[in-house]
Amino acid sequence: MNTSLADQVMLHIADSTGGRTAAWHTELAIALTGAVLIDLALADHIAIRRNQILINHPGPLDDPVQDEILRRLASRRRPGSVQEWIERLAPLMPDQVQENLLARGLLIPSIGRCTLRLHPRHNSEPPDPPPSEALSRLLHASHQNWTPSQTPSRTPSRTAQPDEPDAVTIVCSAVASCIGSAVQQLMCSF
Repeated sequence: MNTSLADQVMLHIADSTGGRTAAWHTELAIALTGAVLIDLALADHIAIRRNQILINHPGPLDDPVQDEILRRLASRRRPGSVQEWIERLAPLMPDQVQENLLARGLLIPSIGRCTLRLHPRHNSEPPDPPPSEALSRLLHASHQNWTPSQTPSRTPSRTAQPDEPDAVTIVCSAVASCIGSAVQQLMCSF
């Protein structure tokens, strides 16, 4: 079964937090949005130039979450930076990715003492491949404790132009910046 980078992020977070994904809603939402943008960039559906998101191929995709994000990016009235789009799209992401994984049977709900917990389905399939470099970098940018312990494998990607950083670097930087902004807003309110 094909899993997107956003699916891998949600499954990793569900596993590493004991199913308590709601406790990390802000970080998770930002990480999931970054994951979808990375997937779209690696598939050459979007390009990131001078920190702006440009649409390359707006056609339909196999993933409903990526379809929705690509539709929203294509229907924008003005261009926005990667960080602006992450902040705009983040509130939608956890529920969409969670519903998609629940429908596919990759997340299993269980009732905790006071909350609903979501655990990744563990079965007799072969073990997951080592996390990709993109997944490791994105999880580290979101929360240092979420970084997978396995050695990352190389992520295939579109070759960046000599004068541009790659999409994974730009998105991970924007994710870290959004997390920092969210923490700052939270701390300033006290």
